[in-house]
Amino acid sequence: MKTLGFMTCCAVFLAGCSFTTASGLTECESSADCDTNQVCSSSGFCLPQPEGCGERVGDPAGNPIVLGAALALTNSEGRDESEVQALNAIKLALGEINDREGVAGRRFNLLICDTRSDPSRAKTQAEWLVKERGVPAIFSSGSGQTISISSITIPNNVLLISHTATSPDIANLSDKTTASGDVGLVWRTAPSDRLQGRIIGDLVRNARPLQNGDRPFATTSTVSLVYVDDAYGQGLFNTILTRLGTDRVTSSASYLRNGDVAAAVNRIVDGTPNVAVMAGFSEDNAKIISQVGTRGRATQTYFFTDASKEAGLFTALGAQKNLIEGAYGTAPAQSRPGDTVYLTFRERFRTSNNNTDPGQFSFTAHAYDSMYLVALGSAYAAGADINAPQPITGDRIAQGLSKVTPPSGTPASTFSLGFAQFTDARNEIRTGKFINVQGASGPLDFDGTGEASSEYELFRVEGGAFKFIEFISPPAT
Repeated sequence: MKTLGFMTCCAVFLAGCSFTTASGLTECESSADCDTNQVCSSSGFCLPQPEGCGERVGDPAGNPIVLGAALALTNSEGRDESEVQALNAIKLALGEINDREGVAGRRFNLLICDTRSDPSRAKTQAEWLVKERGVPAIFSSGSGQTISISSITIPNNVLLISHTATSPDIANLSDKTTASGDVGLVWRTAPSDRLQGRIIGDLVRNARPLQNGDRPFATTSTVSLVYVDDAYGQGLFNTILTRLGTDRVTSSASYLRNGDVAAAVNRIVDGTPNVAVMAGFSEDNAKIISQVGTRGRATQTYFFTDASKEAGLFTALGAQKNLIEGAYGTAPAQSRPGDTVYLTFRERFRTSNNNTDPGQFSFTAHAYDSMYLVALGSAYAAGADINAPQPITGDRIAQGLSKVTPPSGTPASTFSLGFAQFTDARNEIRTGKFINVQGASGPLDFDGTGEASSEYELFRVEGGAFKFIEFISPPAT
């Protein structure tokens, strides 16, 4: 290893001068040549990595395809179990793909950053992944973070794909570039909350019965909307309020994630709604519910959105978890009992993760699907000639993703996302052909905005777990 002085390094590495110190930079051939808190950049110098980054999975040998992930693996209360299990699903898919020689003879590596649910921190990490690590694609979680990261990825021609970003705002991002043409660079396997909001509104206003004829909200006349004040919560608030109408929504309150929830607690306690719809994350919802219970409303009825479908809700409530017994909620469908693609994923996930049931969390199947989609997009990018592969860039991956939803009337083979049919799907799409894909999260039929519609699952809290009740197809309008 050799150390270059500060002025010398700036002369040869202008793009990285923001990471330099007066003591100079160390040349490297791999990250093994650097200190433990540094990585070897694509320009051959040891650079400090942003706080929260450092974990790497995959086989570093040869010439791997290096991807990035900026995920909210922790929050103010510690480990975010739902995000961790979604990452485990991505890792499972990555391992299965690498076992089959990856794409064009290159395996995948994944550089992982923990955003701690902070969009500003996520943006800094994304800038490092894009400009210093040169990744062609980044996995993101959360609507606010995904929107923040997109300001880095889009102008740098990097694909951004999220398995949890559900805000309707994402469909309005200007994500087409000169390189990508008429194909956007922001994709998601999670459906838009404009769909979930309609379902919640119809259930709570008693506009539709359950499949067994029950109407659990038949007597509901007053509703409180309690939501996290970010792109996720705001989108749900708007859609649900529109569906219910102001005659039924008698109170509402917003709060910052991991911030002061007193206003939300007061709205529920003072407003005494029949139902409180909780459009937020589990750690904040647990605080609100606990304080509402302490203030005398131990029998308050709650309705949860997808962000609370994770075991951390029960952990945070502790002895007070009885306060949500019988509560209903919705999430994009993934726990499909009769679907062989989902069942194969579920059993593989259990085997790899200490018998953890992925159906107890939102978006694990969506995360698994996202890794397979990026791999198929990369196969298209590399092209048909394995002896002379094309560059794997963000725009070419995006163009590959546009090949997994054939235009109406176009003949195409159908492949399940997973290890069993990956090789066949890879070989088909790399020739430029359209294919159909069936994900663990269901059919992935993408529209022009890079999002796939989805059924939703209605769940009910029973005995400290989420019990599947039925699938619901969202109304068109």
